[in-house]
Amino acid sequence: MSINLKKIKLKIFTDFDGTISNSDVWISAFDSFIEDKTQRDELINRYNNYEISNRKVNQGDLDLVKNFSFDIFNKNLDNVLIDKTFHDFYNYCKKNEYDLTILSEGLDYYIDYILKRENLDIKFFSNKLKFSETESGQKLLCEFPFGDENCNWCGVSKRNILINNTDEFNGEVSVFIGDGESDACAVFYADIVFAKKKLASFCHKNNITYFEFFTFADVIKKLEKLKTENKLKQKQTAKVNRKDVYYGG
Repeated sequence: MSINLKKIKLKIFTDFDGTISNSDVWISAFDSFIEDKTQRDELINRYNNYEISNRKVNQGDLDLVKNFSFDIFNKNLDNVLIDKTFHDFYNYCKKNEYDLTILSEGLDYYIDYILKRENLDIKFFSNKLKFSETESGQKLLCEFPFGDENCNWCGVSKRNILINNTDEFNGEVSVFIGDGESDACAVFYADIVFAKKKLASFCHKNNITYFEFFTFADVIKKLEKLKTENKLKQKQTAKVNRKDVYYGG
């Protein structure tokens, strides 16, 4: 039996780096503080080859940072551009009363900085940037307050947050929007998936139904089409996957 369209409430979850922002903010913002680019490239390659986790690549990258300065860091952030259609998407969600949440493997500091710059009031879950004083100076640390206690791979469990913040038993439908490796787990549990770049390839290889997008204008257009066709519905395979998580599978 289909869900009554009038009762449907979308819970929309989106990645930040490379999805809302046009580039990987972490890479570009810290680049000027990292002298050993070769070591950084090796670290990223190991991550891309699934040899090390999100947590290890995040802290490993911060360990390469030298002579950190907030003044320079903020200037780097000022050069970060976001999808030119994201403001339209933000207003679209507000108009339709769709809950919009950012799920990011990035850092709270720069996400908050960019959102405030853009006058965007959006709840987000991310890793936290912390500092520790050592004999050699200030050390940057990455803390993981939104991880899964049974999984040390991801800093932020996008899967858990999506599931815990979507009330499927009252007809809520989850939408996930992303572009990269850190989004791969969540797409198995979302009812509707929008993907680009590496995430689109991952979905294709793993037989996960998705809609390819290039800008958030594409997402608006597709959601409106699905709404007109009465296809904003929970996906059976995603429901089964979520049920497995509920019961410890």
